[in-house]
Amino acid sequence: MDQNNAILLCVTKLREEEQRIVDHLADLGIEVQVNLDSMELPLGISDDQPYGVALIRCLSQKNALSRTQLLQLAGVDTLNSAKAITICTNKIHQAIVFEKHGVPQPRFKVAFTPGKLFQAMEEFGELCVIKPATSSWGRGIARITGKECLEGWIAARESVDPGHQSFPVLVQEYVEKGDYDIRVVIVGRTPIVAFRRVSAENWKTNTHLGAEIEPLPINEEIASICGRLVDVLGEGIYGADLFFDYKQLRYVVCEVNQNPEFAKSWKVHGVDVAYHIAEYVKEVLVRKNRVNVTVNSK
Repeated sequence: MDQNNAILLCVTKLREEEQRIVDHLADLGIEVQVNLDSMELPLGISDDQPYGVALIRCLSQKNALSRTQLLQLAGVDTLNSAKAITICTNKIHQAIVFEKHGVPQPRFKVAFTPGKLFQAMEEFGELCVIKPATSSWGRGIARITGKECLEGWIAARESVDPGHQSFPVLVQEYVEKGDYDIRVVIVGRTPIVAFRRVSAENWKTNTHLGAEIEPLPINEEIASICGRLVDVLGEGIYGADLFFDYKQLRYVVCEVNQNPEFAKSWKVHGVDVAYHIAEYVKEVLVRKNRVNVTVNSK
């Protein structure tokens, strides 16, 4: 295997979108070794490591992070980095890091006990959103509409988590965002496409919950926010979820996904995300090989 033109693709299963990435990489002359969650990782630390980079697209956030950390320890560069995945797979980490770096986002509190939830709710006007630190596809996220609603949420949570092991949780103000959110796909440093995810039936506007796709031009404010996110997280492949806050009249970051899915959306907006990912992987390999050549020549 030519280490200058080979990547490791870590996946839970080879879905339509990953197969498209593989096909585009093949067109670019890049070999791909598929590595499933159930398979061993090539962790031999040697000068002849066969992979120039590993592309991480595991469905499990835990697997994505653990496999990335092991590969980086073995000297394999990964997309995304362990730092980026660590931040992106923990909503509390995201909120704290984005606050530190001035990324616009909803106001938030971190609640370490059920009692602190009431204080946070009162600060946000008895309308707020509770999010577990780690979740995907909108699971575990609840909109709280008053004291009785919060009491019900706590009672239900205590029935399955009497020791409150799921705390701390993130409490965010509820943003008046209309019936949509905005997904922006970032590849490298570039926002390649944006689209609204619209749902009149569910306040959670995830596509897998039935939201419809509406293409959206990338304006200067959206592009600026994406640039700030990349400054914080580093180059990579991200799905940035934004709200337009109709009260504040500004865009805010809801969260950033480190493994954006696109099988459904790209067929509507027409931007071939898999192609852009493949081209970015090629760019990373070229840069890496140039560095290796420079170092080896000294």
